Amino acid sequence: MPDLLTLLPAAFGPVLLIVGWLFAFAESALGVGMVLPGETVVLLVGAATIGPEQTVLAAAVVAVGASAGDHVGFLLGRRHGHRLRDSRPVRRVGTRHWDRATGLLRRRGPAAVVISRLLPVVRTLVPAAAGAADLGYRRFLAASALGAALWAALWVGAGAAAGSALPRVASAFGDAGWVLLAVAGAAVVATLLLRRRRVGVS
Repeated sequence: MPDLLTLLPAAFGPVLLIVGWLFAFAESALGVGMVLPGETVVLLVGAATIGPEQTVLAAAVVAVGASAGDHVGFLLGRRHGHRLRDSRPVRRVGTRHWDRATGLLRRRGPAAVVISRLLPVVRTLVPAAAGAADLGYRRFLAASALGAALWAALWVGAGAAAGSALPRVASAFGDAGWVLLAVAGAAVVATLLLRRRRVGVS
């Protein structure tokens, strides 16, 4: 069991960073973010980091991936306008979430792109709604970059904190520590999935 302590740090490298980028992108991309809980993978990427340099690097890569996912929705919104509301990806997510995204955008403007980072499902629709509403690209880019950076810092930082705690927990509790860690990890994943399901049916 203690050998597992070296598994995550040993996995950190270009391949893991690419995986983090891809999942952050998919988390934000229209039609995919509802299904794929990218936060779980981002947490694991953060847990694999050692030291502030790797943590900052991982957060930067994840933020770029998340913002790139935002751009998919924004460009689709620019191309299809409010007709996107009746498209298959939006219907699959739920037109009520599209209406919620457009309402948030009307009230908050570009800040909605930042705020929506904390709202599962809705965050995949706000960039598309921003494109449909002809939000200026520079304003969208700034909001997307800020929101993605905050989201990446939150989840990568949480993963890094958890990763640094692994040796202490395992040392303090022995084999029982691994059981505690497994239960805690399962609880995090279950919470993320349950939050998505609740948002999806609300």
